[in-house]
Amino acid sequence: MNTVNKKGFININNAEIYYEVAGEGEPLILLHGVPLDSRMWEPQMNALSKLNFQVIRFDIRGLGKTIDPGLPFALYDDIHALLQKLDIQCAYCVGVSFGCYASVEFALAYPDMVKGLILACPGGFTPTSEDRQLLLNNLYEELSSGNIEKALDINLHLFLDGPNQKIGRVQLTREWLKEIYRDIFSKSANPIKPTWLEPHPSERLAEVKVPTLVVSGELDHPDFIHTANILVTNIPNATHLTLKKSAHFPNIDSPNEFNEIVVSFLKNN
Repeated sequence: MNTVNKKGFININNAEIYYEVAGEGEPLILLHGVPLDSRMWEPQMNALSKLNFQVIRFDIRGLGKTIDPGLPFALYDDIHALLQKLDIQCAYCVGVSFGCYASVEFALAYPDMVKGLILACPGGFTPTSEDRQLLLNNLYEELSSGNIEKALDINLHLFLDGPNQKIGRVQLTREWLKEIYRDIFSKSANPIKPTWLEPHPSERLAEVKVPTLVVSGELDHPDFIHTANILVTNIPNATHLTLKKSAHFPNIDSPNEFNEIVVSFLKNN
């Protein structure tokens, strides 16, 4: 099979959205975390596009290569418009962290366009605990003081290693992810401020009818494991899987295992 590759900018709801498409077959859209961008999906883009999937990734407004023009927008409408312009009627959604919230929100706003959900280390559904807020405050303090290197180390330990793990537990992808975060932290980007779906998706989980796989990293912060349990309990057709050697980014620190899980889920649903 010849891999089809498209990338560039596409005008969506008065914004120039950067996107990439690779492969042919069942459509699969990858939704990134925040603050991150679609580069976090590099371990999936090439591998999955060779396995009879059409893989789509894009940068949310204000992150990566997508400039936020400062106009009101809804993320679920951006996803809808992107798929329409790519002539995709229905797709599977795969999210990590905030990307899980974006996936569920889209599935609630446009249920006929979603075939299934894979939600890894979900964030955005529950309040931040005091413990995690303290860790994030340390990160923000270093950033505000201009200590980007220190902020990068704090961030990678919390999310890549796991907060209770040895600093530097994950080495293979560490410098690669560090450079992505360095690029993001070096820019004076404002937090994304879309119009959120109402009522809040956390109150509507029972309305999600598609097959759903929730993936946790055993080494992740307890906040995200707790959120995963809430999703599994409240989404009717949801199953739960835990990766023993992963923290918050299983697609990065356990890419082969994560890819196998994705392929297995898609082939069985």
